[in-house]
Formats: sequence, structure tokens, C-alpha cells
Amino acid sequence: MSAAIRRVVLDTNQIFGAGSRWLRASIPTPDPNPHRRLLLCVAQRHTGLYCDLIIREYIEKLLDHRHPPARVRDLIAYLVGSFESVDITSSAAPVPPADPDDEVFLICAIDGDADYLVSEDHDLLSLKSSYQRPEIGQSSEIINALCLPDL
Repeated sequence: MSAAIRRVVLDTNQIFGAGSRWLRASIPTPDPNPHRRLLLCVAQRHTGLYCDLIIREYIEKLLDHRHPPARVRDLIAYLVGSFESVDITSSAAPVPPADPDDEVFLICAIDGDADYLVSEDHDLLSLKSSYQRPEIGQSSEIINALCLPDL
């Protein structure tokens, strides 16, 4: 792994995949959850990025999928304390995704000068060739660039 600190935006599917139970329990070693490993790697070694609209979506989706409100609160507190807030100044992405709800992730990555946007969402992944920066990829691709060899 390069010693460079990278700037990273995590799509909601990454946060949802990491879960919230780990905040109140020990994490197994080795950790079988790649989304949680990526989240912790970004929080501890890099600069995770978020904006208010992204935090709202994280909360909404976690609650919709019946994560206990107290754990959602703890996870959001962890993210806000570990990641950096981005002031959104752009009104649109140069090449927007098919799903308008995904555009906020691109805009946050662009306005936050992100190196990576990590997602499992086809609407964002289909834009890989449209953006050199941020590099758009799945967790299985980006985790190798950010977190090896410690995984």
C-alpha cells in the first residue's frame, strides 16, 4: 500500500454493507466483511468524505432496513467524527448517473477532490470511463488500492 492519504466517498451500499453491530461488539480477526474492513481502513488511514445529504441518506437507509436507532446514531457519530465534511458548491455532475439520487455522491466526490468513489451501484459503476478522478469502483477493487497489505 502506498503511504499516500487518499480522499474517499463511500456510497450508501458500503455503509449498509459494513453494518452497525460492530460498534457494540468485537470485530472478528480476520474480519470477513469487506465493507467494514474498507470503512475502517478509510476512517483510520485516509480521509473519508461526506456531505449533509449523504449523511441523511445513510440514516434513512439504515433505519429503513431496521437498524436500531441507537446503533444508527453511533455509526453516524463515528462517521462524522472520522470523516471530513464537504461543502457542496456544484449544482450538477458533469456526467450524471441514470439515477438522480446517486448524483450527490458524485458531486461530493468532485467538490471534495476525492480520489475514489466506492459503490456497488450499477448506475455509478457505469460511469467509470467518464471520470478519471474520482476513480469509481467497487469495494473489491478499491480495498486493494487503499488497504493492502494489512488485510
